[in-house]
Amino acid sequence: SFLISYPSLPTQKVLKKEISHSPFSFTTTTIIMSAAKIRIASTSHSFEDIASILADYTNAHLVNQTQLFGGYSGCSYRIELDDDRTYVVKVQTGYSYEHAELMCRTTNYLGENNNDNSCSCCLPIPLLRKDDDDNANDNNKYTFVSKKEKNGAPALLLTYIKGKQADAVMREYPHLGPTVMKGIGGGLARIHSATSNGITQEEATTNNLRWYQSDGGCCDVQDQIDGKVLSDILSCKDEKRRDDFLNSIYTNELSSLKTEMQLVLSHGITHGDPFADNVLVNELNGEFSSFIDIEDVCIGPILFDLCCCAIGCCFTPVLDYDLLDALLDGYTQERKLSQIERDHFIPFMRLTLLCNCSWRFVKFNVKSDSSVPEEVKDSYLELQRRIEYLHDPDVIQKIN
Repeated sequence: SFLISYPSLPTQKVLKKEISHSPFSFTTTTIIMSAAKIRIASTSHSFEDIASILADYTNAHLVNQTQLFGGYSGCSYRIELDDDRTYVVKVQTGYSYEHAELMCRTTNYLGENNNDNSCSCCLPIPLLRKDDDDNANDNNKYTFVSKKEKNGAPALLLTYIKGKQADAVMREYPHLGPTVMKGIGGGLARIHSATSNGITQEEATTNNLRWYQSDGGCCDVQDQIDGKVLSDILSCKDEKRRDDFLNSIYTNELSSLKTEMQLVLSHGITHGDPFADNVLVNELNGEFSSFIDIEDVCIGPILFDLCCCAIGCCFTPVLDYDLLDALLDGYTQERKLSQIERDHFIPFMRLTLLCNCSWRFVKFNVKSDSSVPEEVKDSYLELQRRIEYLHDPDVIQKIN
């Protein structure tokens, strides 16, 4: 998503000044786009609303609730119970019950298969089983999703993890950047290593897990392969903008994407959105705590997830080689890259960028109204330039 949430947005003049002086910074466009995520999270639920959802999971009583922002997309609440336990209630507006259940089952599978019992991601809490309640007929269908949200959206109960968003820590304490990224690398590798022998599509189906090709995930890369994204791009009414995008970057990169995705790669549990705003760390020393936000968790190519993390965390806004080195150092201490993964690391960085670049193009030039600022419409160009940068022979040699 490339969206970073703030409690409030400063003025453009202040933004540009902050960006030009920050070692770990984001473009003005990215921060403007974050307003959309803030609006999504602005929907409120009363104490009674949350208590109703909570009753599907526990007999304990709600004592306090606090709405969460930042990496917690949608409507999320930190809740405290009368038995001193703390959780997160997450309302997933815009998702189906089936989609939410799949992501929960896949994340739960991660927790069940962690060899050292130290999961690197927040986990879903299963529903209570009550034969006499309104959800009795759904007991076999839904293990994790509550249908008690007031507007009919799926709701989840998740483990609560203490920490501060990694992107915020790196902005405020730039010297902690390598420590943060090394921890992110190690945490991501532990997710990828939870199923050491990999997972096939048949195994995913058998275990009711989310498979990226049929159920979404991995930045919806299958939509690129199937031509759905191209169809959206072709429907752009601004012919010059559309043709420039197609001719300058998309057509050639889409061909490369299709070729790369035909490789025989290791598949496993992927976080799907492994950016720094979806990671919690210790604010004092930058040590890794956990990944959060499980909306994009699925079974998919492990290399895709690692490269998505690299392009989402290591551009500041140019590629920071120290951060990339730290990410890969932490990752390879937990999981070694295969030869094919090493050989195709840079092409997969480009194709994950293409997925996010085209998402921005479609979102702000096809599926949004005319009120979208011109600067936001152009936000895809930031990622297009990064793709072009990763074709530079000197850059390729330095990364390799």
